[in-house]
Amino acid sequence: MENQAQNPQNNPNLLLPAGNPKSKYWKFILGFLGVIIGVFVLYAVGLWGWQSFKQWQGEKKAEEIAQKIKQLEQEDYKRAMADTYGGKTPQETLQMYIDAVEKGDYELASKYFIGDYQEMELESSRKMPSNEIQKYIDILKNAITKLDIDGKYDTDKKYFSLYKPILIRMKLYPNGIWKIIEI
Repeated sequence: MENQAQNPQNNPNLLLPAGNPKSKYWKFILGFLGVIIGVFVLYAVGLWGWQSFKQWQGEKKAEEIAQKIKQLEQEDYKRAMADTYGGKTPQETLQMYIDAVEKGDYELASKYFIGDYQEMELESSRKMPSNEIQKYIDILKNAITKLDIDGKYDTDKKYFSLYKPILIRMKLYPNGIWKIIEI
């Protein structure tokens, strides 16, 4: 009887786990691997989703910046088209500027500059001593005679520069008016 109790196959009262222990081992291993693979797949999908979201955000910001730039360009174009101060040639614009400075009309003289520099030019002209103004005018009159000889246009004929006897740079506005960038 003792033998019967020790032999599980002969004792119907003894409860044994169902199935083969090797089968349970492989089921456990496969389940564990399935969980690991599942975690890895979820991580990969999450990472891909996060990167896609970040890329979408970057594209959205780039589109917003492009829209703002386009809007600024349109506003700048409208301002340039409305600006009628200047001549049809660089020489004409420089002569108009010289005439305004000679008359002491610094506000008018500043309007021959591109929009961003008008206020700065007005302040600079107002601060210049009167004896310096005459020297400045003489230099500009000398420069105007050299514009045709030494002045250079860029390849698109939208910018003009003179480097001797004084630096003068000009820009052609879309309405056909030449504006001074700097003197």
